Amino acid sequence: VLLRDVQALTLHRGQYTTSRRTPAVPQLQCTGGTAGCSRVPEVVQCHNKGWDGYDVQWQCKADLDNAYRFGHIEVSCEGYDYPDDPYILRGSCSLLFRLELTEEGERKVKSSGSFGSSYYQSRQDSSDSGSGAIVVIVLLALAFGVYKLFLSNQQPQQSPSDSDGFARPFWQSQQAPPPPGFKSSFTDDNSFGTHSHHGSNSGPGFWTGLGAGGLLGYLAGSHR
Repeated sequence: VLLRDVQALTLHRGQYTTSRRTPAVPQLQCTGGTAGCSRVPEVVQCHNKGWDGYDVQWQCKADLDNAYRFGHIEVSCEGYDYPDDPYILRGSCSLLFRLELTEEGERKVKSSGSFGSSYYQSRQDSSDSGSGAIVVIVLLALAFGVYKLFLSNQQPQQSPSDSDGFARPFWQSQQAPPPPGFKSSFTDDNSFGTHSHHGSNSGPGFWTGLGAGGLLGYLAGSHR
């Protein structure tokens, strides 16, 4: 049929166009808009409003809620023998359209926070929660590393190589003999070296814990 002679088109949701040269497509195709594509109407009727010298000008109407309206529309039909053929295949026309919010619809969105605004807000909230979880994981990893470092500093207390009395010669001369009543293992030739090494280990353990607490406190404060 000659496209200019087509006075009206009735298109249905869920139905496909007839096809001859190209694959069939849905008669109604929503391409987005401020209202999204969740309210595609059941039936749309488009009327031929005239010829502009190049193409037919269409006006399309549907039973839509007052909150919605058609935005950009485009009627596409399959040329019978070639793409720009003025004769089209009967039943091959489809409508590409955008659904936009009316002023009433925008007021409803602002009052209820639904549609696109709620979608973007939920994505933002999930992104914030995800970044918070990453910070918590980093802090836990740092705390575990400091804990392992603290254990490694405490481990040499029981190492035979550090309890021979020669690792800390300076402390040997500074350490006084242990008081009476200690076990014999603390009063032999190696007693001063062993005791002085234990005293030197207590210092790094304290300062390591203090430094770790300050670091974690700084990180937590900077995140907030």
